[in-house]
Amino acid sequence: MEETSDPEELSRGILEQQQVKQELAAIKAERERLRLDTPVPPREEAPPPSNILPFPSRTLPSPGLCCGNALLLDYLYGVESDALQSLPEERTRQLFDFATTAQAARALRCRRRMLARILDETCLDSGKGARMLCIAGGHFREAELARELRHGHFGEMLVFDDDVERLDRVRKSYGALGVLTRLGNLEQLLSGECGFEGYDLVYSSGITELLDDRRCERLVQRLFQALRPGGRLLLANFRPGVDAIAILERLLDWHPRYRHDVQMLSLLDGVDYNQIASARVFHDIGQRIVFLEAVRYG
Repeated sequence: MEETSDPEELSRGILEQQQVKQELAAIKAERERLRLDTPVPPREEAPPPSNILPFPSRTLPSPGLCCGNALLLDYLYGVESDALQSLPEERTRQLFDFATTAQAARALRCRRRMLARILDETCLDSGKGARMLCIAGGHFREAELARELRHGHFGEMLVFDDDVERLDRVRKSYGALGVLTRLGNLEQLLSGECGFEGYDLVYSSGITELLDDRRCERLVQRLFQALRPGGRLLLANFRPGVDAIAILERLLDWHPRYRHDVQMLSLLDGVDYNQIASARVFHDIGQRIVFLEAVRYG
């Protein structure tokens, strides 16, 4: 094609290009206006969150005796399994499956079985006069696995906690077995105001996880004094480094102080060593929880 050199034709071509650009810009602006003026369809309301796996954001009293969320522990134990047969959404089911199969959840179930076995051993060793004290017992679900306890082969089983609702659940579930409850707080324990004495077994599944070492030593001293000669103190504490435990920290509204074996043994420093007949630490099957056991001399 032969190029034109006529200045008038060049001017007309440039003018036509500018007009086309202006028309295109006007069309684009009109389309944008129409899009913005179009009414937006109403958004559908999101379904309410599941109440099967709530993530509590409550502030716990300080100091308190809440060793994790007792209601959610029931789900992890399988105590409330009927409520989980029709979960509202698949993601909730996946979250629950992950939470219940994680190492920490398996450790909690193993801890429950071990505590039940120790309750049975105490009943067998001390007979129908066995006196046992559970500190910060939550819903006291180890009772369901303790055969001797269910058969009434004990003298006293007392659950001490600082929450009225938790104690009410214990009474409703196990009061018919003869399980007693007592409302009190940590400061009363530390001061010796509770006056506990003469027990064959004093135990807690996680109270040491709530306290620093100094307060733990004071507590251990008080609990050890509550034993009769030959009685046993048992305390459980998560060890550091458990895989995927963060999800349970959030799920249970629970932020424990993890301790190594030697740290658990050092909690006996406030007890007169002449009163200690034996002391040892041992673990659950997966080595995720450390148990401190101390027997009073006599």
